[in-house]
Amino acid sequence: FLCTVEVQRAIPILAKAYGDSMHKILHVGPDTCSVVSKLLKDKEIEASGVEPYDIEDADRNCKALVKKGTVPIADIKFPLPYRPKSFSLVIVSDALEYLSPRYLNKTLPDLARVSIDGLVIFTGSPGHRKAKVSESKYGRVYGCITMYLMI
Repeated sequence: FLCTVEVQRAIPILAKAYGDSMHKILHVGPDTCSVVSKLLKDKEIEASGVEPYDIEDADRNCKALVKKGTVPIADIKFPLPYRPKSFSLVIVSDALEYLSPRYLNKTLPDLARVSIDGLVIFTGSPGHRKAKVSESKYGRVYGCITMYLMI
């Protein structure tokens, strides 16, 4: 998936930016098991995820996270199974660009509903080639756009 690597690279940057408030994180998007696994390596972070696609071909670690309930499989076009303000931060990657405007207008407010501090959205351009961009002081861009939405 286009943005998974960028999400994993951004975790230390997000940790610096959010500091102590980055203690309970929800990741939404394909390959969420690898993102959640990386987040869980930090003992001070409680991480959960929502996998929007079937995990039939997933590895054993991912299936264990799903079985434990850490990463439920859910269609993000419908309300997430969490209470309001359940997470200090919600990170979304490779999930919104495929939604129609109708569902996007329902999904974004629901993602904001479960977050305390905001949303970080990594989105690519489905079917488009990666743009050539010069390297910035924050790293290289690989065709994945990041948006920070404070709520």
